Amino acid sequence: MSEVIMQYCSLVNWLQELKGMPEEHWLEPIQEDKWSTGEIIAHIKAWDIFVWDERFSYFIKRSNITPKKGDVEEINRNAAQEAKCGISKNALIDEVIECRRILSRKLQELPIAIWEEKIQIGDSWITLCEYIKGMVEHDNHHKLQIEKYLLNKGIELFKQEV
Repeated sequence: MSEVIMQYCSLVNWLQELKGMPEEHWLEPIQEDKWSTGEIIAHIKAWDIFVWDERFSYFIKRSNITPKKGDVEEINRNAAQEAKCGISKNALIDEVIECRRILSRKLQELPIAIWEEKIQIGDSWITLCEYIKGMVEHDNHHKLQIEKYLLNKGIELFKQEV
């Protein structure tokens, strides 16, 4: 559990380093028909908020999540728009950092039993630990995309290997 929380919170350090990214590349698509770095970061924030608002309470109450028609595309579209609405790179990164720190703190406060008990989401059974591991994998997917993009631009910000 503590290892998973540490991995989940590690995004904060990575985001601090991302502040060194040149502004001119912030809203440039990372590949053709892909989001920009700014849109990806807003996407991470949107899903942190969604998970807090729409998922954590079920784990805490130990109740199953009935499948509901959440519009994934709408959440992603709104996140992409947020990145392009005039918010500065550092302001958006700071918002994501604050959101992640709050969620990490809330996760640390939960009893171990909540981390280990499976709840049903649709047809799947999952523990909170497994769910947060999935979020870490999601973060890592996007981090790798951004790091590759920056390296292709000749920009090296991150200490870890790609």
